[in-house]
Amino acid sequence: MQVIVPLAGPDFEQSDGRVKSEFEVHGTPLLRLALESRAWWRNGQVTDSDLSFVLRDSFISRRFASDKLARWYPNARQVFLSDYTRGAALTILAGVALVGHAEEFLCFDLADILFDEHASALSLFTDISVGAVSLTFPSNHPAYSYLRRDAAGTVVEAAEKRVISEEASAGVYLFRSPAIYLRALSYVIDHRAEHVYRDLFFVCPVLNGVLAQGLKVHGVAVSNITDIKLS
Repeated sequence: MQVIVPLAGPDFEQSDGRVKSEFEVHGTPLLRLALESRAWWRNGQVTDSDLSFVLRDSFISRRFASDKLARWYPNARQVFLSDYTRGAALTILAGVALVGHAEEFLCFDLADILFDEHASALSLFTDISVGAVSLTFPSNHPAYSYLRRDAAGTVVEAAEKRVISEEASAGVYLFRSPAIYLRALSYVIDHRAEHVYRDLFFVCPVLNGVLAQGLKVHGVAVSNITDIKLS
């Protein structure tokens, strides 16, 4: 599995010259605590050679990449963008472009929410009808994105910053393959009016494009949430 971490948003760089990923939680930088607490990292399914970081080409982000990222994850790839994109769903395309195998699982980790996992998200892909998985937790805060299920418990909709249920996204998304993600993104671009938030393309609504392919989307519950954005 390839893990792509978008670090190129306007809230990443702070006025004091630091970046959000450097904020310490329990004495450890947020980025490291997030990525290295994920089940796939802990069980060895992902190493630093499977990581791609997408950053903006600025003095602050370049400093962070050379001083910190290169030391923490020496085998990871770094991609720099000359300007802001129209949202994380587009930013991560720079990382998707580096994926070497057409059938490789993708993980997009926003790396700003900490949590405990109790079930294997990757194991759900043994069902070939599953196109994507989102890690979720109970909430009704408007800062989050949400999944909605029907009466049978099937995920039928995803929305950004719109409380359509009490199942919020933890900012980690898995897709069966690059092709499924690209087709899903194309769908939400074609239907942008229903899927953008403040004219930006976020990752969660792209799950609607997976559903449009006739594939399933699963939400896997996590617990013990720590969100640096709201703390």
